[in-house]
Amino acid sequence: MQKLGKQTIKFDAPPTILETASIVGPKESQGPLSKYFDNLLEDEFWGEETWEKAESKIIKETVNLVINKSGLPADIIDYCFAGDLLNQCISSSFGLRELNIPYFGIFGACSTFVEGMILSSILTESGAANNVLFGASSHFCSAEKQFRFPLELGNQRPPTSQWTVTGAGAGIITKSGTGPFVTLATPRKNSR
Repeated sequence: MQKLGKQTIKFDAPPTILETASIVGPKESQGPLSKYFDNLLEDEFWGEETWEKAESKIIKETVNLVINKSGLPADIIDYCFAGDLLNQCISSSFGLRELNIPYFGIFGACSTFVEGMILSSILTESGAANNVLFGASSHFCSAEKQFRFPLELGNQRPPTSQWTVTGAGAGIITKSGTGPFVTLATPRKNSR
Protein backbone atom coordinates (compact mmCIF):
# COMPACT_ATOMS: atom_id res chain seq x y z
CA MET A 1 0.00 0.00 0.00
CA GLN A 2 1.09 3.52 -0.60
CA LYS A 3 -0.32 6.96 -0.04
CA LEU A 4 -0.90 9.17 -3.06
CA GLY A 5 -1.30 12.86 -2.42
CA LYS A 6 -2.91 13.85 0.86
CA GLN A 7 -5.60 11.19 1.19
CA THR A 8 -5.65 8.51 -1.52
CA ILE A 9 -4.54 4.93 -0.83
CA LYS A 10 -3.12 2.87 -3.69
CA PHE A 11 -3.18 -0.89 -3.22
CA ASP A 12 -0.05 -2.61 -4.54
CA ALA A 13 -1.69 -6.04 -4.52
CA PRO A 14 -5.31 -5.00 -5.09
CA PRO A 15 -7.82 -6.98 -3.01
CA THR A 16 -10.69 -8.69 -4.84
CA ILE A 17 -14.38 -8.12 -4.31
CA LEU A 18 -15.21 -11.82 -4.19
CA GLU A 19 -18.98 -11.55 -3.93
CA THR A 20 -21.84 -9.19 -3.08
CA ALA A 21 -25.47 -9.57 -2.00
CA SER A 22 -28.44 -7.29 -1.36
CA ILE A 23 -31.96 -7.44 0.03
CA VAL A 24 -34.33 -4.49 -0.31
CA GLY A 25 -37.78 -3.40 0.80
CA PRO A 26 -40.98 -2.88 -1.16
CA LYS A 27 -40.35 0.71 -2.29
CA GLU A 28 -36.87 -0.17 -3.61
CA SER A 29 -38.36 -3.23 -5.32
CA GLN A 30 -40.46 -0.92 -7.49
CA GLY A 31 -37.47 1.09 -8.75
CA PRO A 32 -35.42 0.80 -11.94
CA LEU A 33 -32.65 -1.19 -10.20
CA SER A 34 -34.92 -3.97 -8.88
CA LYS A 35 -33.48 -6.61 -11.21
CA TYR A 36 -30.04 -6.17 -9.61
CA PHE A 37 -31.13 -7.02 -6.04
CA ASP A 38 -30.97 -10.59 -4.76
CA ASN A 39 -34.16 -10.51 -2.71
CA LEU A 40 -37.15 -8.15 -2.86
CA LEU A 41 -39.30 -7.89 0.27
CA GLU A 42 -43.06 -7.51 0.05
CA ASP A 43 -43.48 -5.69 3.38
CA GLU A 44 -41.39 -3.66 5.82
CA PHE A 45 -41.78 -6.07 8.76
CA TRP A 46 -40.65 -9.28 6.97
CA GLY A 47 -42.38 -11.36 9.63
CA GLU A 48 -40.92 -9.46 12.60
CA GLU A 49 -42.70 -7.50 15.35
CA THR A 50 -40.79 -4.23 14.96
CA TRP A 51 -38.97 -2.31 12.23
CA GLU A 52 -35.72 -2.61 14.18
CA LYS A 53 -36.01 -6.40 14.36
CA ALA A 54 -36.83 -6.44 10.66
CA GLU A 55 -33.65 -4.47 9.92
CA SER A 56 -31.57 -6.90 11.99
CA LYS A 57 -33.10 -9.77 10.02
CA ILE A 58 -32.39 -7.99 6.71
CA ILE A 59 -28.66 -7.54 7.47
CA LYS A 60 -28.39 -11.06 8.91
CA GLU A 61 -29.96 -12.66 5.83
CA THR A 62 -27.96 -10.46 3.44
CA VAL A 63 -24.69 -11.49 5.12
CA ASN A 64 -25.70 -15.16 5.10
CA LEU A 65 -26.56 -14.80 1.41
CA VAL A 66 -23.18 -13.28 0.50
CA ILE A 67 -21.36 -16.01 2.43
CA ASN A 68 -23.38 -18.71 0.61
CA LYS A 69 -22.85 -17.06 -2.78
CA SER A 70 -19.10 -16.80 -2.16
CA GLY A 71 -18.67 -20.49 -1.41
CA LEU A 72 -16.40 -19.64 1.54
CA PRO A 73 -17.02 -21.32 4.87
CA ALA A 74 -17.90 -18.67 7.45
CA ASP A 75 -15.09 -19.84 9.74
CA ILE A 76 -12.41 -18.61 7.32
CA ILE A 77 -13.78 -15.07 7.27
CA ASP A 78 -11.39 -13.17 9.50
CA TYR A 79 -13.31 -9.97 10.31
CA CYS A 80 -16.57 -8.15 9.67
CA PHE A 81 -17.13 -4.41 9.23
CA ALA A 82 -20.81 -3.45 9.30
CA GLY A 83 -23.09 -0.66 10.37
CA ASP A 84 -26.50 0.93 10.17
CA LEU A 85 -28.23 4.18 11.08
CA LEU A 86 -29.37 3.30 14.58
CA ASN A 87 -27.66 4.16 17.84
CA GLN A 88 -24.59 1.98 18.50
CA CYS A 89 -25.16 0.06 15.23
CA ILE A 90 -27.78 -1.97 17.06
CA SER A 91 -29.32 -3.63 13.98
CA SER A 92 -25.94 -4.84 12.74
CA SER A 93 -24.79 -5.88 16.22
CA PHE A 94 -27.87 -8.00 16.87
CA GLY A 95 -28.23 -9.25 13.31
CA LEU A 96 -24.63 -10.46 13.04
CA ARG A 97 -23.95 -11.75 16.57
CA GLU A 98 -24.57 -15.40 15.64
CA LEU A 99 -21.85 -15.33 12.98
CA ASN A 100 -19.07 -15.58 15.55
CA ILE A 101 -16.79 -13.44 13.36
CA PRO A 102 -14.81 -10.59 14.96
CA TYR A 103 -16.98 -7.52 14.35
CA PHE A 104 -16.24 -3.82 13.94
CA GLY A 105 -19.33 -1.61 14.12
CA ILE A 106 -18.93 1.40 11.83
CA PHE A 107 -21.17 4.43 11.40
CA GLY A 108 -20.63 6.49 8.32
CA ALA A 109 -24.31 7.05 7.50
CA CYS A 110 -24.53 6.98 3.68
CA SER A 111 -20.85 6.06 3.37
CA THR A 112 -20.94 3.02 5.71
CA PHE A 113 -20.88 0.43 2.91
CA VAL A 114 -17.92 1.96 1.08
CA GLU A 115 -16.13 2.71 4.36
CA GLY A 116 -16.45 -0.98 5.25
CA MET A 117 -15.11 -1.97 1.82
CA ILE A 118 -12.10 0.34 2.19
CA LEU A 119 -11.30 -0.89 5.71
CA SER A 120 -11.69 -4.51 4.55
CA SER A 121 -9.30 -3.84 1.68
CA ILE A 122 -6.72 -2.26 3.98
CA LEU A 123 -6.85 -5.27 6.31
CA THR A 124 -6.38 -7.79 3.49
CA GLU A 125 -3.62 -5.84 1.76
CA SER A 126 -1.77 -5.41 5.07
CA GLY A 127 -1.68 -9.17 5.61
CA ALA A 128 -3.81 -8.99 8.76
CA ALA A 129 -6.63 -10.91 7.04
CA ASN A 130 -7.36 -13.10 4.04
CA ASN A 131 -11.14 -12.68 3.85
CA VAL A 132 -13.14 -9.79 5.28
CA LEU A 133 -16.89 -9.28 5.23
CA PHE A 134 -18.46 -5.82 5.03
CA GLY A 135 -22.04 -4.62 5.04
CA ALA A 136 -24.53 -1.89 5.75
CA SER A 137 -28.24 -1.67 6.37
CA SER A 138 -30.99 0.86 6.95
CA HIS A 139 -34.75 0.79 7.37
CA PHE A 140 -36.95 3.70 6.40
CA CYS A 141 -39.32 3.30 9.33
CA SER A 142 -36.66 3.03 12.06
CA ALA A 143 -34.61 5.87 10.54
CA GLU A 144 -37.68 8.11 10.47
CA LYS A 145 -38.28 7.31 14.13
CA GLN A 146 -34.74 8.26 15.07
CA PHE A 147 -33.94 11.17 12.76
CA ARG A 148 -36.96 12.82 11.19
CA PHE A 149 -40.70 12.32 11.52
CA PRO A 150 -41.69 9.34 13.68
CA LEU A 151 -44.36 7.48 11.72
CA GLU A 152 -46.26 6.74 14.93
CA LEU A 153 -47.06 10.46 15.26
CA GLY A 154 -48.75 10.63 11.86
CA ASN A 155 -46.69 13.64 10.79
CA GLN A 156 -47.20 15.09 7.34
CA ARG A 157 -44.01 14.60 5.35
CA PRO A 158 -42.83 17.63 3.38
CA PRO A 159 -42.78 16.97 -0.39
CA THR A 160 -39.00 17.52 -0.45
CA SER A 161 -38.18 15.10 2.37
CA GLN A 162 -35.71 12.29 1.79
CA TRP A 163 -36.55 8.60 1.84
CA THR A 164 -34.09 6.32 3.61
CA VAL A 165 -33.69 2.95 1.92
CA THR A 166 -35.08 -0.20 3.50
CA GLY A 167 -32.46 -2.80 2.71
CA ALA A 168 -28.97 -4.12 3.20
CA GLY A 169 -25.89 -4.80 1.13
CA ALA A 170 -22.91 -6.98 1.93
CA GLY A 171 -19.68 -8.03 0.27
CA ILE A 172 -16.57 -10.08 0.85
CA ILE A 173 -13.06 -8.80 0.15
CA THR A 174 -10.40 -11.44 -0.36
CA LYS A 175 -6.62 -11.29 -0.60
CA SER A 176 -6.42 -12.92 -4.02
CA GLY A 177 -8.82 -13.45 -6.87
CA THR A 178 -9.68 -12.55 -10.42
CA GLY A 179 -11.47 -9.27 -9.74
CA PRO A 180 -13.11 -6.90 -9.66
CA PHE A 181 -10.31 -5.29 -7.69
CA VAL A 182 -10.12 -2.43 -5.22
CA THR A 183 -7.19 -0.47 -6.66
CA LEU A 184 -7.54 2.96 -5.05
CA ALA A 185 -9.47 4.47 -2.15
CA THR A 186 -9.94 8.13 -1.32
CA PRO A 187 -11.68 8.84 1.99
CA ARG A 188 -13.28 12.24 2.28
CA LYS A 189 -11.87 14.98 4.46
CA ASN A 190 -13.91 15.94 7.47
CA SER A 191 -13.85 19.69 6.98
CA ARG A 192 -16.40 22.45 6.76
